[in-house]
Amino acid sequence: MSTADDELLQMVELRGKLDKIRSQIGSKLANQQQLALILQTIDENLDQQKQEKTPVAYFVSFLSLLDQCCENEEIKDFPLATGAVYFLNLVSPYTSKGLLRPRFSEILTRIAPALTDEKAQAPLIRSSIGFLESLLLAQDLNAWNNVHNYKISPKRGLTGLLELSLDSRPKVRKGAQEAVHNILSQVPAGPMLEHPASYVAGEFALNHLISIVQENQSGKNPSKEVSSKLIHNLQLIASIANGNAWPLKQISPLCDILLEICKSADEFLVSSAFSVFEGLFQSMNSEIDNDRFVRVLDIIFDLKPSINDPHLAPSWLAVVAKAVTCYSHNIDPLQCFLKLPQVFKTVGTFFESEVQNVYISASQCLIAIASDAIDAKLLLLPPVVKESVQEQVETTIASLADITNGFLSIKYRQCAKEVAELISSLFTSLSTRANPYFLQHLETVGEWRSNEQEGFELNDVAERVIASAITSIGPELVLQLLPLNLNNPNAVGRAWLLPILRDSVRCAHLGYYIEEILPLTSYFEGLIAKGNSESINSKIFATIVDQIWSLLPAFCDLPFDLVESFTDELAAHLSELLYQKVELRPTICHALRTLVESNVVYSSGDVVNAIINQQFPVEKSKEAIEYISSSKSTKLLSVLFNVFAETPMDQRNYILETIDAYLQISSPEDVSATFNKVCTLLKKALDEEKEDDHHKTEDPAMNGKIPRLSITMMDLVVEMTKYIPESSHTALLAIFNQTIRVQDVQIQKRSYRVLLRLMETEDGLKSVKNFLPDILKVLSDASQVTLQAAKSARLLTLVGVVKSLSVDYLHFIPNILSEVILGTKSVNEKARETSYGILIAMGHKLIENEGSPVKNSLNDSDMPDSEASLKELFVMCSAGLAGGSPHMISASVTALSRIFYEFHDEMPVDFLKEMASTVELFLTSRNREIIKSALGFLKVSSLMLPEDEVRPGLKGLLASLLAVNHEQKSHFRSKIKHLIERMVRRFGMNDIEQCIPEEDKKLIVNIRKTKARAKRKKAESAVETDTIPKAGEEVNKKFTSGYDEALYGDTDSEFEEEGADEEESYGTSKRTRQYISESRDIPLDLLDKRSLAHISSSRPRKFNRKTSDYATKDGKLVFNEVDDSDPLGGKNSIDAYVEAVDQGPVRGQNNKLKYKKKQRTGDGIDWKDEPEDKSKKSSHSRPNYRRAAGGRVGKPRSRFKAGKKL
Repeated sequence: MSTADDELLQMVELRGKLDKIRSQIGSKLANQQQLALILQTIDENLDQQKQEKTPVAYFVSFLSLLDQCCENEEIKDFPLATGAVYFLNLVSPYTSKGLLRPRFSEILTRIAPALTDEKAQAPLIRSSIGFLESLLLAQDLNAWNNVHNYKISPKRGLTGLLELSLDSRPKVRKGAQEAVHNILSQVPAGPMLEHPASYVAGEFALNHLISIVQENQSGKNPSKEVSSKLIHNLQLIASIANGNAWPLKQISPLCDILLEICKSADEFLVSSAFSVFEGLFQSMNSEIDNDRFVRVLDIIFDLKPSINDPHLAPSWLAVVAKAVTCYSHNIDPLQCFLKLPQVFKTVGTFFESEVQNVYISASQCLIAIASDAIDAKLLLLPPVVKESVQEQVETTIASLADITNGFLSIKYRQCAKEVAELISSLFTSLSTRANPYFLQHLETVGEWRSNEQEGFELNDVAERVIASAITSIGPELVLQLLPLNLNNPNAVGRAWLLPILRDSVRCAHLGYYIEEILPLTSYFEGLIAKGNSESINSKIFATIVDQIWSLLPAFCDLPFDLVESFTDELAAHLSELLYQKVELRPTICHALRTLVESNVVYSSGDVVNAIINQQFPVEKSKEAIEYISSSKSTKLLSVLFNVFAETPMDQRNYILETIDAYLQISSPEDVSATFNKVCTLLKKALDEEKEDDHHKTEDPAMNGKIPRLSITMMDLVVEMTKYIPESSHTALLAIFNQTIRVQDVQIQKRSYRVLLRLMETEDGLKSVKNFLPDILKVLSDASQVTLQAAKSARLLTLVGVVKSLSVDYLHFIPNILSEVILGTKSVNEKARETSYGILIAMGHKLIENEGSPVKNSLNDSDMPDSEASLKELFVMCSAGLAGGSPHMISASVTALSRIFYEFHDEMPVDFLKEMASTVELFLTSRNREIIKSALGFLKVSSLMLPEDEVRPGLKGLLASLLAVNHEQKSHFRSKIKHLIERMVRRFGMNDIEQCIPEEDKKLIVNIRKTKARAKRKKAESAVETDTIPKAGEEVNKKFTSGYDEALYGDTDSEFEEEGADEEESYGTSKRTRQYISESRDIPLDLLDKRSLAHISSSRPRKFNRKTSDYATKDGKLVFNEVDDSDPLGGKNSIDAYVEAVDQGPVRGQNNKLKYKKKQRTGDGIDWKDEPEDKSKKSSHSRPNYRRAAGGRVGKPRSRFKAGKKL
């Protein structure tokens, strides 16, 4: 890009920033308004002088304005100076460097008062820092070296920034440190590799750091204040180091003092010191910095502390880990790898420490190095790497093996666990190159685990080492060293290896499992057949058989020998087992699916592993997929289809996933042939099945039965839809046309899913558009025959259909609009959300085709045609307001509120105001369903419309709202109060208070006190260290969409519900708590399905007894056999009966037991001036049951009903 283009882009960028400031001329914030006024004044001045508004013109103008604020190097007008410097900071990056370089001294003199004046506020100083940064970045090498011996040089300006980078004000300090980093990281053009001012910055920061450390040691100032100064100074050093500007000569003293600081017990101080080290390491990232990095490493290793130093040793080890890792990533991976034996020897000496924290830190240090500092590309074999490099790598691995093998001796017994974790990490990092050097390690660790000592502390870590070895060098080598010996009673048995193999085998040889491991199942099945099936041994043998079969999916995860091992005999054997042994179906299906999916993922290039890529090239994976597709896929699909048809609906998802995997790799011809067979069976099943009543309503998933053949075939059609070739789409659409009218919920649901799945593919969407007229006619005709339970599936399909409509078929939108509007009031939440989505899709479609004709006459010959527009959608939805039923009117208002929220920016304000006024009239309705929807609409409109448009009608709106509250006997009081709170936040308390009638002023008083109470609680909770929320408080309330947040969300954290003061009975209605009832003797097994019986939403009660209740004799506790004290004695019998009835189970749908939800007594809104005293709130602790005629107990009188959400 040319220089002229760069200047043009900069001008556009600057104009955008200035235009944004100009638009704030009417802002309520004084600082924004003042900036806009200053800019307006400068613009008028430039217009009067007929100057072009260039960056240079603005720069000169604002610099002159700054001069007017100063007198005798003192600022007289701070607000105006703050604005002037703000604009100088904004304009200076776009100003020509030819202006800033020669006039550096003059400009710095003018800006100096803003940096040095003690009365200057943080905003002025921050803007001055940004301006000075731009000024220093514009200087060249000669200016930095001060070849002309000016009294005021750039280094002097940098010194001022360094002083400010230690300022006590956080924002000032951070801005100065960022400026120092940006300046030093951009070296001026010239022969120097370092910035000419780096030594000045380094010397300043290091001297300050040393003085603060000495001050801390002398104890002159409080330690907390000194710690803050140290952290600020370390942040400055980190800023310099991150810019690769720390001088080489000052590295040694810096490392020395940093390690001294690491002895501190202050974790923030130690963290800051580590950030400096990290900045030093990460800033060096090229071969030029190799010598510097090696020098840093040598200095760090020379500062090695004592192995028993519990303070300095862990910090030093952490620095070593970071240094070595950065050396590998940024400088030279090979040289770093060759130095690892020396590093392991040095760090390994800390394993001899008697301090636990030290040898744990040593282990973590070496694990971090092994995990992050070994480049996998170095472990590849020729010809990818040179033979000389391979020999060096082999020698290094052998050295590492010898060193770590020594760590397994009895000398390091106290840290055996940490050493084992290190070996596990080395197995993982070295992968196949760990063979044969680390086999002795594996044998030693295997002996630890094979001892079978119960409770042996190294069993877990030994298993982790073995698992890493299995993954890295393969199960064959591991089982050679540690054989299973399951059929050899004279050898040590290792059945415990089976679960480890199951979780660790990857990229192995399937043939090894088929030949060596799987035959063991026949051996144990023979033992089971000979013995008693109920004996313990038989159960153990059955468990071993299950564990052996569980290895099959692991060995099918990207096997290297798939073509050779997955033979017809194996496929036939697995197919036979699928038919015969139901318990093996999940395992075999998982294996078959993994066999395909692992190869598909690997062949796509998503697996980035250099070693595996060399062992098993991607081309072999593609050959394996082709082998399965051509020779096995069709037969396996037939078997899976048959097994799928024989399996209950709630137990066959895994079979469907396996079918999907094989359909994915099958050829189009095979898929088409299979589809034709399924179509034939489906037609035959539909013809044979009788239309019994139970067919229409039964749900096979609920009763665990095998579904009818027609449902099974429809499931297969749905699954195949994505893979069916385009030539078969006609037949697929014919199935959709026939099945959508079948009066069976299960068939209708699957019929709509067929069309939905078809539209998800590119070819399928193309076919849908080709047959769109017929599809639209079928959908229109099916609206009357679609069963209620299938409505949700229909609405989901309509979303895709609306999005695919072309300009010629926009008449389908008004055809289905009434159905979609009614869907917004569905009891099914998913159907409601889908209906909202259809409305939004309709709006976008009409905007996309705005002005196009909508042929309404195709729907109804009496209806005139119209033009597509977003306004037309509002008009069509508004037609429902004249509906004959309250339900339709309420649904129309709800639909209008949703599209109002979504498209309010696209519509004229006058039209939206008219719409809001129309809906406001429905507040006078006597129907609560309509009023509820109208309140939701008005909440959205009052928030979305411009403030100036809403304010004139506030008085009338508030009067209508309060009239509703009175006329409906406070049924909507919580909703109305919440809406008024939102208005208070937007329009201010004073404006709202003026619009509320005198008799309702107490509402404003209540809102004000609620707000004040919420602020007090927030302040109190900030002091408390306990972060557990109290009952009734809502934590992190989230919504699924911005519309829901606008409709139901709180105005602010300050406007919390007043019910937060009430007791737990109200709080739990918002967030149900669960309690577990557990026996002291028998722990609760959460894997047991019966454990649900021990989980309740009622808090378990304790029966506490006083110590005096127990008789004592001779200092011993004596428990009476007959308990005289009845823990329920103090409870009224009627109350106990009522509580039992209230909390007891009732028979619900399908004759199932369910527990009644505890009703809330009220909506938690108190309209009184002051909250009631807690002692008087007995109604919250026990329902207010009343006595009915005849002495019977009646239902409690609720104060008012709880309103449901929209």
